[in-house]
Amino acid sequence: MNERLDRITTRAKGDAAATFNNVFTLLNNELLFYAFRRLKRDKAPGVDGVTVDDYEVKLQENLQSLEDRLHRGSYRPQPSLRREIPKSGGKTRPLGIACVEEKIVQRAIVMILERIYEVDFCDTSYGYRPGRSCHQALADLGQIIVRERVNFVYDADIAGFFDNVCHEKLVELLGHRLKDQRLLRLITKFLKSGVTIQGTRHDTTKGIAQGSVLSPLLANVYLHYVLDEWFEQQVKPRLTGQASIIRFADDFVCTFERESDAKRFAEVLSRRLGRYSLQLAEAKTKLIRFGRFARRDCQRLGEGAPGTFDFLGFMHYCGTSRSGKFKLKRRTSAKKFGAKVGELKDWFRTQLTTPISIVWPTLVRKLQGHFQYFNVNDNWEMLMKYQEAARRLGLRWMRRRSQKGRDLSWEAYERYLKQHPLPNPGQITDLIAMTRSK
Repeated sequence: MNERLDRITTRAKGDAAATFNNVFTLLNNELLFYAFRRLKRDKAPGVDGVTVDDYEVKLQENLQSLEDRLHRGSYRPQPSLRREIPKSGGKTRPLGIACVEEKIVQRAIVMILERIYEVDFCDTSYGYRPGRSCHQALADLGQIIVRERVNFVYDADIAGFFDNVCHEKLVELLGHRLKDQRLLRLITKFLKSGVTIQGTRHDTTKGIAQGSVLSPLLANVYLHYVLDEWFEQQVKPRLTGQASIIRFADDFVCTFERESDAKRFAEVLSRRLGRYSLQLAEAKTKLIRFGRFARRDCQRLGEGAPGTFDFLGFMHYCGTSRSGKFKLKRRTSAKKFGAKVGELKDWFRTQLTTPISIVWPTLVRKLQGHFQYFNVNDNWEMLMKYQEAARRLGLRWMRRRSQKGRDLSWEAYERYLKQHPLPNPGQITDLIAMTRSK
């Protein structure tokens, strides 16, 4: 199987115009077994209530039946189960929970399509791709701002991207490389499989379900053609100065040397997205003066301080080094910080009857996870602020969980913390060094 997948990669690399019209045959028992082994066991079941462990009881029998139905054309995906996941500001994000069998087939499709599209995807795309991370996207954005001629940043936000992807356009874009009609029909079945909300099935005429195994790859294919390739091949050659783009999933930032180029791009971007049933969230989209000369130019033009922008949970702002030179700095964005503290509050509320011997190690792991991502250059103050928020919430939780605990003093709490300390940030993720190593 690996040899057959490797041949797809070799052909895709060797010929950028090559098309693939017989890859559906790879969806056999062997690939389905590999796909099953890559599933996570701790995930919630779909509408049928079957868990990964349940499916494994008769694994070979189940996989053989699945393979037979796929190749007879009788396989019909079950609708995903809709769950609303809380976001900041009291909003929620719809999450689609697929059944185990649907996850297996989707994972197998991803294992095939990655071999084609990982060759095509631009280096400026980072989201949900093997061997790529948020920190790499941040580091490379920093490299662009510091080393290239950047005077303006266009911070854009696509409104409800996952909810508005056009199914027909997506299949059309997949068809640039994928000519296997059986596989395209199978992908269309997943797109049209519907969603179950409070026991009632609803059709899905547009959008791709967040949380599904297949949706990140489909989202990257869509935005590769709609945005990345278009920016590199059609936008940049028409500009008079330098320009770059960095994208992580549906979150992207563009940099420009010249304001006129940035404004021209802003004008055509809305029309470009509109052709593919997408639109910008105008309230979250802005063009700001940014870069090594931003402070000087803002003072000269009477515009006040340079602007800031948020990307991947960090606020980016124009700072200075100890020697007084320009330095790109980052700190946890106010929105992300508020959301993380809010999540911590909500979690504590659900633990009022849980023993402290269970809660405290979990709190330690939560802080360690936060530090692992947000412990980057220049962000120490916000890390300590989050640790202090966790410390105060921990005391409030102890006081609320019992009548006796209400009398717990700060001094007694401090003694407990000495015996069961909250973690400090560990080794910093040096985004500057990560940039220089490229």
